[in-house]
Amino acid sequence: MNKKQRVMSKFKLIIGIDISKNTFDASRLWSDTPGLIEHQVFEQTKSGLVSFVKWLKSTGVEPQQTLLCMEHTGLYIHGLLEHLSRYDYVVWVEMPLRIKRSIGLQRGGDDKLSSKLIAQYAYRYQDACKPWVAEDAVLLRLRQLIAQRDRMVRQVKALEVPVGELKQCEQAVLAQELEQIQRKTVSALKTAIKEIESRVAEIVKTNASVQKKIDCVTSIKGISTQTAIHLYVYTKGFTAYENGKQLASYCGVVPFERRSGISVRHRPRVSRYANKDLKRLLHLCAMCAIRHDKELRSYYQRKVLEGKNKMSVVNAVRNKLIQRVFAVVRDERKWVENYVYSC
Repeated sequence: MNKKQRVMSKFKLIIGIDISKNTFDASRLWSDTPGLIEHQVFEQTKSGLVSFVKWLKSTGVEPQQTLLCMEHTGLYIHGLLEHLSRYDYVVWVEMPLRIKRSIGLQRGGDDKLSSKLIAQYAYRYQDACKPWVAEDAVLLRLRQLIAQRDRMVRQVKALEVPVGELKQCEQAVLAQELEQIQRKTVSALKTAIKEIESRVAEIVKTNASVQKKIDCVTSIKGISTQTAIHLYVYTKGFTAYENGKQLASYCGVVPFERRSGISVRHRPRVSRYANKDLKRLLHLCAMCAIRHDKELRSYYQRKVLEGKNKMSVVNAVRNKLIQRVFAVVRDERKWVENYVYSC
């Protein structure tokens, strides 16, 4: 990195962290000498986290002038984030795709190189830094519970679907044998799913602010309690997005155009970079709303008669549901058909 590539830095020390299951690599650079990068490996243990903080303190740089950047890698980052929350370091948890796209063409690599690239990314784009803030305890608990529930639901589906397909293929004897073998496992999983749902319901019930938002969202025809809770968790209590369009984009229901010059004219399509779980749940909600909501059913039928693709219209219904969700949460009221704002 030469002098022309240097940026105005508000941090003296930049740390890039690449986290894996058992260890994490850390690379540090100083803003006045960004080309000089030091690397260290730490264990994902209590002693390893303590050693990491000692390594940070050994620089003599104040925590407020130190930026730590890492990729969001799911479960593996929680231990480090919880430990760092005890100090005043500025932590930036960035989307892996953004870091990867900023690097450009990259051949090969390892954890050491990844940590260095993350440090360089944080130095270059520090003006776009969004400091990480620890989640509310209730929100964090809900997140872990619904994540575990979703894993169990997928396991039940993975076991039951093949048995059903065997029955359709006139393999009743084999299907019955498999069904008998897995009966206890499936039953235990379904019991565990009900237990999780019960605990989630209890958490929502005992938190008035959470309950109020869930009640507002579920007042919309087609939106189930599970979808409302998923929306609440993934949007950090409906605080992560400023408007309905941003939320709809996150859920993957907003079509985007692709045009360039006179030859590239792609049809508008939804982006594949979206929360797939929410998109799946919203699809079920949209199908339910088309059946039970007069306004949306009329809208769906009218657009289909106009020659619109059915899935395109369903996606539009999903978008409308998201707009309704944002509206009721913003106004702190339940959904009312043909609602008119009072002047």
